[in-house]
Amino acid sequence: MKAGLVFGTFAPMHEGHMDVIRTALAECDKVVAVCCGHDGDRGYPDFPLDKRHEYAVEALKNMDVRVMKLEDTAVEVKKDWTDEQVWEFWAARMRVHLSEEGMVDYYGDELIWYTSEADYEQLLTGAGQKVRKCEKVRDVSATKIRNAPAKYAGCVIKPFDKGFEGRI
Repeated sequence: MKAGLVFGTFAPMHEGHMDVIRTALAECDKVVAVCCGHDGDRGYPDFPLDKRHEYAVEALKNMDVRVMKLEDTAVEVKKDWTDEQVWEFWAARMRVHLSEEGMVDYYGDELIWYTSEADYEQLLTGAGQKVRKCEKVRDVSATKIRNAPAKYAGCVIKPFDKGFEGRI
């Protein structure tokens, strides 16, 4: 089976993420959205990892998408690694975690990473992963949303708008 993997910090999840998820749904037998991060990442303080995971589960509940949370490996573990080593390790860890959670068959499923980011495509391909680069159809990013929440309010996926109370 083809298993599509859409990953991100989702801080917040936005319409651009949904475009990638919809592409994966159209092309794969199953899709997993993975909320990644750690304490102090770009999602804090408004979007701690547990809250992002909770919101993603709620946002995707009516879609055929499984949602998983994966905390990043401690920075000190990776401090002397190359980008290639970091991404190889992360991809292998992701596959194991997905298998342990029963979301993919470790040996039986073809795992395809879905992204609209060229740098992620390059890093994952360099780490030996199969990647589907989706074209961006919207000029939106979580960084743009965090920096100008009122301007991009229409792009924020509910319930992630709760992280901007009073600002959008």
